[in-house]
Amino acid sequence: HKSARSYVSDPHRKRMVKLLIDSMDDERVHFSDYEMKKGGISYTYKTLEELKAEHKDDRLFFIIGGDSLNTFDTWRNPEQIVSFASIIAFPRVGMFFVELKDLCKKMSEKFDAEFIPLDLKDSYAGISSTDIRNRLRGGENESLTESLSRRVWKYILLHGLYGHEPLVYKWIPPEKDLKRCLKSTLRPKRYKHTLGVADTARMLGNLYSGDDSTLPSRAYIAGLLHDCAKYYTDKEQIELCDEYGIALTDTERANPALIHGKLGAYLAAHRYGVKDEEILSAIRLHTVGRPGMSTLEKIIYVADYIEPGRVIPGAIHPLFDLRRRVKHDLDGVLIDVIDNTIAYLKETGRVIDEASKETMHYYMENGE
Repeated sequence: HKSARSYVSDPHRKRMVKLLIDSMDDERVHFSDYEMKKGGISYTYKTLEELKAEHKDDRLFFIIGGDSLNTFDTWRNPEQIVSFASIIAFPRVGMFFVELKDLCKKMSEKFDAEFIPLDLKDSYAGISSTDIRNRLRGGENESLTESLSRRVWKYILLHGLYGHEPLVYKWIPPEKDLKRCLKSTLRPKRYKHTLGVADTARMLGNLYSGDDSTLPSRAYIAGLLHDCAKYYTDKEQIELCDEYGIALTDTERANPALIHGKLGAYLAAHRYGVKDEEILSAIRLHTVGRPGMSTLEKIIYVADYIEPGRVIPGAIHPLFDLRRRVKHDLDGVLIDVIDNTIAYLKETGRVIDEASKETMHYYMENGE
């Protein structure tokens, strides 16, 4: 959002790192938010001290570029840094490996610690975060995928980070581009759920299209975008709704899990070019519903609950039964999904907002 133009918030930074880790598909790599939680100025020696306390029996390595190694002795408490971790350094562009080896030897002697030179035999040694930020501000796009994970690059474009203009589609983009955008914002589990909802919605659209031949494709788009705002933190969702003029009830402000439908509909319209009001309404209402829902709204509400990846043990109306029946009884399954949802909210002591109550009362009384 607008505030991201001048700086990148911790939630954005956190999501970009997690997107990179997800794309690596290496369970040995983990994200640490120690410095974010700590707040204030972060010093390397304090972070390493904390990590060493958590991993007493492990050997720690701290990786830096040769340019940073050049000024290492000016860092805050470098003696403590080397007491907690061995230093691995790699050459930057313009630095010969022999120079790096000499510098590591010099630092090892000065601090009586281990400084390990690492020769990177590929282009990654030349990657600089400062250079990437400057190139983004200069408007570079596709060429940056050589230096950035494509998912991180897409995330930066979508959110207009580092001074880059946000990516906005005037019309709904092709399915391939839309999926790339979603994959670059949603975590893997959420993205998998999104695809499951979209496929289920399209299947139901084919079954219940009647004379509306556009229903399957519109249901698929609504399914893809129904959780497009889900990755924002609760605080961010509230702030964005206030910024975009999206009205929130007191209940929604106290329970931000209810907000992503409204915010998602806004993003679908203003970021992804959706102009079909029924698609936007289906996204907006997929968590709470409304009395007298349209067929598309019912489909998204139900698909979100019964998609193949969902596991909901102990539900009053079992998922396997809902999935079987939905092919010939959309309204009956809708009522049972509402019943399951309200029962879950009561059982877990969560607030049932007024919109959900109105939906429940309407369908319990009218049956469709």
